[in-house]
Amino acid sequence: MSDAQWAKIAQDEVEARERRGGGASSQDIAGHLAAEHVVLRVWRYAPGNEMAYHRHGTQEELYHLISGGPQEVYVEGEVVSVDDGDWLRFSKDTARRIQNHTDREAVWLAIGAPPGPGITDGIRIDAETGEVIPRK
Repeated sequence: MSDAQWAKIAQDEVEARERRGGGASSQDIAGHLAAEHVVLRVWRYAPGNEMAYHRHGTQEELYHLISGGPQEVYVEGEVVSVDDGDWLRFSKDTARRIQNHTDREAVWLAIGAPPGPGITDGIRIDAETGEVIPRK
């Protein structure tokens, strides 16, 4: 990083971390750039990977499918087909889940703002009942 006013990093310098318990991996681009008001991650979903069905407490999110399409996002009980280059916006209250039901890797860009209280901003939802799943 150059100074407090701006920063630069090559994507391949950012470690990809698998979610706890396995599944998709992500690169915390915003964190490595010391962004204060936005979250930005590049996610890689192998065939069969899904994110938890969730909504947020404070964070609005944008998803962009970089490659691997068409892919599916489960939104409020509906399966939405997404092609390479498509963008989606979700209010904090909208339940959603990226799900890779194909035989190829999918690469997604996820942007969220405001950052919220970190991982605890995500609120897991039972896809069958719509009920909140308490944190352990």
